[in-house]
Amino acid sequence: MSGKSKINLEEKITKEELNEEMSRYVGPYRYYQRLIAIKFIMDGNTIKDASDLLNLSYQTVHRWAKKCENEGLEGLKPSFGGGRPSKLSYEELVKLDKIIENTPNLSMKDVQLLVKEKFDVDYSLKQIGIITRKLGYNYSKAYPIFKKSPENAAEQLKKT
Repeated sequence: MSGKSKINLEEKITKEELNEEMSRYVGPYRYYQRLIAIKFIMDGNTIKDASDLLNLSYQTVHRWAKKCENEGLEGLKPSFGGGRPSKLSYEELVKLDKIIENTPNLSMKDVQLLVKEKFDVDYSLKQIGIITRKLGYNYSKAYPIFKKSPENAAEQLKKT
């Protein structure tokens, strides 16, 4: 697979359009990586050079270049939807958020049981942790409060 590629990227996009897209883009790394590959090719380098620079296979960079040649910059954007849909709907997540907010001192196990009872959805403790962090909660390790300590222990410590 040596020699000059017959892909003509200049028909769909200009270097100025590419530079502008790269300068204002903030999003998934995969798209930016594709922009870098196309820019490198448009600067006169080969697809092999671009694949070596990015440590990717020749076929991957060639596929990106063909998509860009046919569809322009839109062809470079990843079409992956983002994984499996949640078992809880948006409305159920809002309800869960309100329940957690109004119920103090819930553990992860409590939230797991709550989700099972209220929404009939069985999540692992790890997934419950991901959901609660997405809702803005941070569960820290519990610490013991000794019964023998005086009620004004914090004030007594400040005085000394």
